Amino acid sequence: MNKLKDMNEEKRIYTYLIIIEIVFMAIAIFSIFTLGDSLLLGSLEKFDNDDAKYIRSAWNLLDNNILSYENIKEATAYIMPGLTYILSLFMFIFGKINGIVAFRIFQAILQGISLYLLFLIGKKVFNSKVALIACFMDALYIAEIYAANLILMEVIFKFLLLLLIYISIYAIEKKSLKLYILGGMVWAIGCLFRPTIAAYPLLILIMWIKDKYSFGEMFKYTIVVTSIFCIIMAPWWIRNYKVFDRVILFTKSSGNPFLQGTFINYDQSKGLGVPYIKGKDVLESNENEMKAGLQRLKIYGKKEPLKYIAWYTLGKTFYFWRAPFYWVINISYIPVIIYHFIILFYALYGMIKYKDKSLNLKFLIMVVIYFNIIYLPYYTFERYSYPLMPLVILFAAYTINDKRCKRIELIK
Repeated sequence: MNKLKDMNEEKRIYTYLIIIEIVFMAIAIFSIFTLGDSLLLGSLEKFDNDDAKYIRSAWNLLDNNILSYENIKEATAYIMPGLTYILSLFMFIFGKINGIVAFRIFQAILQGISLYLLFLIGKKVFNSKVALIACFMDALYIAEIYAANLILMEVIFKFLLLLLIYISIYAIEKKSLKLYILGGMVWAIGCLFRPTIAAYPLLILIMWIKDKYSFGEMFKYTIVVTSIFCIIMAPWWIRNYKVFDRVILFTKSSGNPFLQGTFINYDQSKGLGVPYIKGKDVLESNENEMKAGLQRLKIYGKKEPLKYIAWYTLGKTFYFWRAPFYWVINISYIPVIIYHFIILFYALYGMIKYKDKSLNLKFLIMVVIYFNIIYLPYYTFERYSYPLMPLVILFAAYTINDKRCKRIELIK
């Protein structure tokens, strides 16, 4: 009888999940056709923001077979190639303008798939009820609709991250070579969009140690995953060596974000404070920006060590989480940011309070902490925390479900 009841409960949960998925994707696609280019952050005439520059980059790749960014006449290593290649593929199939619309629809569909991945992760780590609550909460998180309209890599990267987490959990548990190969592929593809995921295997190493993997098992899976990574990344490395005559594993664009990050509260009103000469090209400018940033840390870090320690820990963490990735200030911003803070409160409450944590739950916490830490040396803001919000929402759903269950027990 209980088994039948559980089966009916699971059917209801999946029915609700399907409804959430359909409604969410319908609203996302409707917003794409309704809002059009109104959510572009930059201008397609001036190309003065990331999204417009990515569109121009894809156009230039199609027309001239050059991966560019700031200057269409010069090949670049300022960005990873993932988004430009995906966007140019849609433009090749649908045309330069219709391809942008098709790419947005693709992102809306990808958002729906990400919702399902969130459900699968939640079901594995917690249970179906927590997973369903998380999906419902994530569908209400308006930044998910907003992101589907943007020409940025956040939606694709979030999908790859959730997929990688899901594969990682089962690969570690089952010790499956096929899953490690698949995980290595997703990890490498993720690096083609955001190199901040490059050190993700450190989390897997921690999980291996906690799960008491033998040295032989660790060595075998490391060789396999590293080989897959090198195969996928090799074309990018070869291209960079041919074009720039140097080894560039990921990008040469960390200088400016690093330099910007040395200003407390990003206040640059007092000037740079150290010598800086713009380079002859983008690569030299990047190196000079890194040197200027290190000089600033050396000088001002010694003068005000406690202030800089606070800035590079709590300060940047605050900027990382302080708001939702939703930059439409004049459209329903206040309820969106209130909902964001409610999610953060419940998630943090759950992470801190519930001491009896499974290894998989600890793994999810490590993923969130990892990305928080990896961005601290650079210019940090809410766009970079966006891909982590489904995991944060999952912790909030865990807390909400736990409190709901306790209330039911008290009533009984």
